[in-house]
Amino acid sequence: MKMVTNLVILLVLATSAFSQAHSGPSNEDKTKEQIEKLFSDLNEAIVKKDRARLEQLFADEFQFIRPSGAVLNKTSHISAVLASDPLSSTPVAAATERLMLYGDVAVARNTVRSTAITTLFVRKNGQWQFLQAQSTRLAPERNPINLDLKLLDSFLGKYQFGPNAIATVTREGDALKWRGGNRMPVTLIPLSETHFFAKEAETEMTFVKNENGQVTDVILRLGSCQDSKAKKIE
Repeated sequence: MKMVTNLVILLVLATSAFSQAHSGPSNEDKTKEQIEKLFSDLNEAIVKKDRARLEQLFADEFQFIRPSGAVLNKTSHISAVLASDPLSSTPVAAATERLMLYGDVAVARNTVRSTAITTLFVRKNGQWQFLQAQSTRLAPERNPINLDLKLLDSFLGKYQFGPNAIATVTREGDALKWRGGNRMPVTLIPLSETHFFAKEAETEMTFVKNENGQVTDVILRLGSCQDSKAKKIE
């Protein structure tokens, strides 16, 4: 009886191993192939300027967030795609090298020309669609320098962006601290004698001096947003 039981166990194990060896592509591999096909269909629709096909490839909830912060919905994005010249544009590459699958949702991340791109896909009625795309410019490589403490002290004071918008620059040891309103202070790292970046945030400051070398203003840039200028009031 024991011999028969062992034989049954061996047969079960052998059958399981054979099944796994011949089960074919995994679910992840199939999904990757399907999403690569989605990109192929996208490029074909762009070349043919096929709006109806593009409508099928993008989910109704689709949105594209550009590096500038502008947000396009499905309709405006498709219109922008159709307005471009496909003959002079680079085909959209399939972003499946770093694909993460979560049931009927897939996420792809890749980097192209110093821009981080995240793409979300959703499966509806067995078909994959583009759900969201977001492009974010990566921080440029920076080379900090050291500045004399006397030069750092020339930046100390208060800077006014508006009636109730005042930022303060102080010094702690050999580091400048920038505090905007009631926000947490950030450390300013010098890139030149007038250009700094905030260590804890994607913010850059360029201080403006007059002909006598006195600091009069500061120009603040937050990410890729428009510059804001503040006058030194103290």
